[in-house]
Amino acid sequence: MNSKLLMLAILQMEMYLDSGDAGKNVDALILITSGVVALSKIIWFRIRPAGLISNFTSAVKDYEELEGQDKRLIVRKHAYIGRVASATVIFSSYIGSTLYMTIPMLAGNEEKDIVNVTEESTTDYPIPSEYVMDVIQLPDNLYFMVFIIEYLMLLFTSTGNLGSDSLLFGIIFHLCGQVEILKLEFNKLGNENERIMERFIVLIKRHVYLLNLAKMLNETISSVLVVQLFTSCILICTTGFQFILDLSIGNIVMAMKTLIVMSCLLVQLFAYSYVGEYLKRQMESVGDSVYFCSWYHIPKNVAKGIVFVIMKSQDPVSLKAGKFFIVNMETYMNILKTSMSYLSVLRVMVNP
Repeated sequence: MNSKLLMLAILQMEMYLDSGDAGKNVDALILITSGVVALSKIIWFRIRPAGLISNFTSAVKDYEELEGQDKRLIVRKHAYIGRVASATVIFSSYIGSTLYMTIPMLAGNEEKDIVNVTEESTTDYPIPSEYVMDVIQLPDNLYFMVFIIEYLMLLFTSTGNLGSDSLLFGIIFHLCGQVEILKLEFNKLGNENERIMERFIVLIKRHVYLLNLAKMLNETISSVLVVQLFTSCILICTTGFQFILDLSIGNIVMAMKTLIVMSCLLVQLFAYSYVGEYLKRQMESVGDSVYFCSWYHIPKNVAKGIVFVIMKSQDPVSLKAGKFFIVNMETYMNILKTSMSYLSVLRVMVNP
């Protein structure tokens, strides 16, 4: 957390000292926003960890009580999907951090050719901080050390931003795996000849328990999702506008950097939307699994209870940003459409 606060302080001071360089200010804005999102996730999860703790404790208990090869396959499948989602967003963010470290060196000569300046060249750092270093009068022989420290700041920011996401993805996919096991148990309900009523009550209690876990998790991450979606929309527009500006002046290297950064933002947003869509579909499909079981072979008093399970599944738990904005693939498409609409207006301003 200290490294993120130091990075935010450096960027704020750099923007104050050098307000005329639009390119560096856009980079600073992107890094400031990423740092604020990372800090908000860390602080919020420490203030309200109840949902995460309950889900994590339940996951440990589920692994200890796991029985049957088919159930193990379901859990392993969802654990693998969670690892793939986490690795994808983290790997893409580390690529973006590395590009922020290397692109300034690759683009240094190109920018000098494109922009005709007579001022003395300044050293490029991974984080825009040239004027700050001049103020503190840092010796030139410490350039490499500052370079490494700022690169580590970028990695810490990426880890703080997406490390929390990896934990959330793992918990949500495990929860979806338990819902899949519940559906499997509901499908077997009509094949049991003894103690059907007791078994049905156990499954209903398990369904309610999983719904409560999902609601607790949703209450924990709801505020974080508001910040995440809002900043993602702003950064997609900002990086897209910078991409257009770089192409307009022929700065191909910086345009590639901006394009990759925007791709990382889209990957992160897609991951959240896919996880929310998958959770919603899993919760909805509980009603289908109950309907397609052999309910006509079970007693009438049990069959009547199936109707209530189906009704409950018609109002599934979804990931919500601020408890009103559902996070799913439709949300992802709407954010893309909104961002592209604003970007079109900005493009007209550049190329009327």
